[in-house]
Amino acid sequence: MPKSLTYTPADAALRFSLYHFIVANGRIPKLREFASTLNRPEKLIRTGLQRLALLHIIVLQPDSTEILRAAPFWAVPTNFPVRSEDRSWWASCIWDALAIPVMLRRDAVITSSCACCDSAMELRVRDGRLARAPSIMHFAVPAAHWYEDIVFT
Repeated sequence: MPKSLTYTPADAALRFSLYHFIVANGRIPKLREFASTLNRPEKLIRTGLQRLALLHIIVLQPDSTEILRAAPFWAVPTNFPVRSEDRSWWASCIWDALAIPVMLRRDAVITSSCACCDSAMELRVRDGRLARAPSIMHFAVPAAHWYEDIVFT
């Protein structure tokens, strides 16, 4: 977190509302829709989202105030869809894909493919644990460097 910013109760309330929307709707909202849902002016929500981005809580789309990532959720289709009951979400990587069912305390199925050979892969999370899977997960970028380029990571 940047030293000049302090996480405030207003930041926490906006963050809670954002995650509530994502879980309930299976997607990250657009700015206008989110402001309307909260019955707040777009300018106020835009400023709040910019603060959350500076705090590394969300990532905004390049040159935009639309949300790209609210960890572990992604706003656009990715190679890591997570399906649970009647909802699905996109994750940016296998790490985030595994975090979604654990965060939500739901069983889920993650479908992806091998980065090396493109073979289909299906991972199942049951009761907060990864079911046995003949797979290897590789993290090319050390966690300490993820926010140097979070979209690439």
